[in-house]
Parts: sequence; C-alpha cells; structure tokens
Amino acid sequence: MRFFNKILLIVLPVLAVSCGHSGDNSLDKDVDISQNVIPFELDTISVGNGAGIYSFGSMIVVVDGHAKDKILTIIDLPSLKVKGQIAQFGPGPDEITVPGAVFIDNSGKSISIFDYGQLKIATYDIDSALVKADYSPSIKADFNNRQFPDRYVHVNDSIGFARSITMDPKSRGYSQGLCKYNITTGELTEISDPERMAGLKSLFGISLADSIIAEGATNNDILNIYNFKGELLHKTEGPDYSSEVMKDKVFFREIEVIPHYILASYSGREGENAYSADRIRVYKHDGSYVKTLIVGKNITDMAYNQASNRLFCIFNDENIQFGYIELDDIL
Repeated sequence: MRFFNKILLIVLPVLAVSCGHSGDNSLDKDVDISQNVIPFELDTISVGNGAGIYSFGSMIVVVDGHAKDKILTIIDLPSLKVKGQIAQFGPGPDEITVPGAVFIDNSGKSISIFDYGQLKIATYDIDSALVKADYSPSIKADFNNRQFPDRYVHVNDSIGFARSITMDPKSRGYSQGLCKYNITTGELTEISDPERMAGLKSLFGISLADSIIAEGATNNDILNIYNFKGELLHKTEGPDYSSEVMKDKVFFREIEVIPHYILASYSGREGENAYSADRIRVYKHDGSYVKTLIVGKNITDMAYNQASNRLFCIFNDENIQFGYIELDDIL
C-alpha cells in the first residue's frame, strides 16, 4: 500500500556533444491568443479534473485518471465526435487501477495504457474494445516497482522514451531522469546526462522526424534538448534560472515538439495554480526563444495533432474544459 501511494503521488499530479548554451533573460515577445481558443464538448461524457489528452493520427484520446467506469474516451478527427469509451477501471486482471501514459501502435489499430497499480501495460484492439462489452485486453509487458518508465512516448515496438522513476527505498522520495524503454522486453536504459542537476524534475516531448528530445524542467527555468542517444545538444536558461532546483515555484509543464518549433506550456507560479500553465513558450529546435503565447486560461494538458495543425488542450477553467488552438495563423 505504501508503494501504491508513492506511485499515485508521482503519476497523477506529476557525454554532452557540441552543446549550445544560451541564457535568455528578455522573454518579452508576448502574443495574446486568448480569443483563438475554440471549445469543444465530449457529448454527455463527464471527465474529472486531472485528465490527460493524446493525439494519434485521426484520433484524440482523453484519459480520465479518476474515472469509476471507462478510463479512455476515443474521439474522432476531424468531426470531434465521441466514438466510445474503453478500458474498465478496477483492480481485476482485465481492468486498470492507476492509469498512466497511453500510446497507439504504428498501425493505428491498437491502444496501450500503463497501469501503475498492477505494474503492467494493457493493450486493446480499438475496434473490438469499442463494441464488445466483455472485451479482455492483452498484457504487453510488465515492469518493476523500483525503477520504471513514466510519461512514455512511443516510437516503435522495440523503443520509446520516458521519464525514469527510481524509488528511494530509504525515504518516500524518488529521483527522475530520461530513459529509453523497450515495451517488448521491459528493458529500461538511462540516457540522462551524467552531469544532470541534482533533484531536477522535468517533462519532455520528442520529434521523430528530427530525432530530438526537448526536456523542460518543472523545478527550474531551463529547457534542454537532446538527440536520441541522450547527448545534450542545446541548453536554454530562462530569466528565473538557478544553479539549484527550486521547491516553491513550478516552471515548465507540458512539452510538444512540432515541425520547426517546441511548444512548452509554462507556469512560473507558486501556490494553487502552480501546476497549470496560462501561457506557452515557443522555441526553435535549437532552443532559441521565439515568443510567448498568452492563452489566458489554465492549461493542465495538451497534445499536438499534425494532420490538422491544431493544439488540443484540457483547461482548469470554469468556462471551458476542452478546446483547441489553430496554429496556422499563430506560428
């Protein structure tokens, strides 16, 4: 039970080569896009706070970590109509106890979800799971409870990238880095910089086309860009950067690497709204700052859809929960 509680706290809130270094202390290119947010609804489906959103081809997936019935809501693009729900919540062998990252295989036919309660990855055939009430997922892989992947991003059946979470058996804490993870064998390979700042916590996004990983720290004002080998390519320090991690203020939240740009939702706040972001910093792939998009609403999660060039968001806002931003006229 103590381990289960640790996982819940982590999952639910949650050799350098030719490294380019920049310190950007003049992030003054603010663009107000609050009127560019277009709301959409999930029909009659209710989704709790803390939900996550993913985009895969012609599909949007919403993950409700607090659901008491079905966890995954499948949404069709471009109609934005709900196709149905799958993945039953619960402690049983065909159920999901503590949902984590979601990914769709390269064929677009199956969807997998990490379950941190049962330490497994459950895989669903999408078409079958949507129509069969008694559908049972297959188990793609298991992982251990001492070091495991979090926020997994799929590349193919033999490799993906994730945050590596290593539990400290002597305390209630954990350390975090970046890793490659093989969902077939369960092999986890650390790729973090050996000189990584002690205690750094972060979120990341990847670009398959450019083979880069963009990592934004949650407890410091720094953006790191790596290649897929884990070699540090660029480091961009923001105006609030410190030589040590900070405990009271939250900085980067979600990271999306899109063609030509890195979109990084950014908080820079303390207190009640620290873990949401009301703005998005835009960088080029070399880490150079472009501008800041002022959204005017608190983003809790976001996902980029390349086919439509839209950024889909979940908000913590009394007037809107789901919305998207057309990027054609903004970037």
